[in-house]
Amino acid sequence: MQRAAPPVAPAVPSTPAQHGRHDRILEAATQMLRSGGLDALQMKELSQRADVSLATLYRYFPAKDHILLAITRSRYERALARVADEPPRPGSIRERVTGHLLREFRAEQRELQLTAALYAAISETIRDYREVIEQIEHAHLEVIRHVATGGVPDALSPAHDAVLPVVADVFTAATRRWLAGVSSPAQARLEIRLGCRLLDLPGDVLEEETGRRAS
Repeated sequence: MQRAAPPVAPAVPSTPAQHGRHDRILEAATQMLRSGGLDALQMKELSQRADVSLATLYRYFPAKDHILLAITRSRYERALARVADEPPRPGSIRERVTGHLLREFRAEQRELQLTAALYAAISETIRDYREVIEQIEHAHLEVIRHVATGGVPDALSPAHDAVLPVVADVFTAATRRWLAGVSSPAQARLEIRLGCRLLDLPGDVLEEETGRRAS
């Protein structure tokens, strides 16, 4: 059953002070989710922890879903900044992407309650949030793309670049099955590695398949 849409759109911070309050809210919410999961995220307690009024909290985040989606987007934006500052890792495109996604999955395992809450927000929210969910998916893909290229522009062929969203989808699906208890962590890691194997396909095969998709 879809949840009802919040009646008010979230305010967007513009001044340094507003950004500071906004960031404090996200950090406090993240800590609450880490320690107690979604049930622990209570708006009144969150406003106290973030040292903002309840009215300010609801102005930026009219519903819990707004908080969860904002945390997810912020985490991928920070991940992109982090990988952009790192020296390129050795190996092939497939090896770099596989290594990165397995590290991401290990991080998700360490923060099970936070991971479950954030994935639930992406999976179950209503259509009104489609735009921000697309922004989240794009941010995640940009992280994977940067890792794949080793920070070198135009290092990917158009055909291989077209495979990266499929690899990202395999990673997301493997994580969701693990969170649902359908598969073990070992099975999820296997699925992630197998998905990344698509990057080993010859360029002409990829071009043929992407051409079929386009037609």
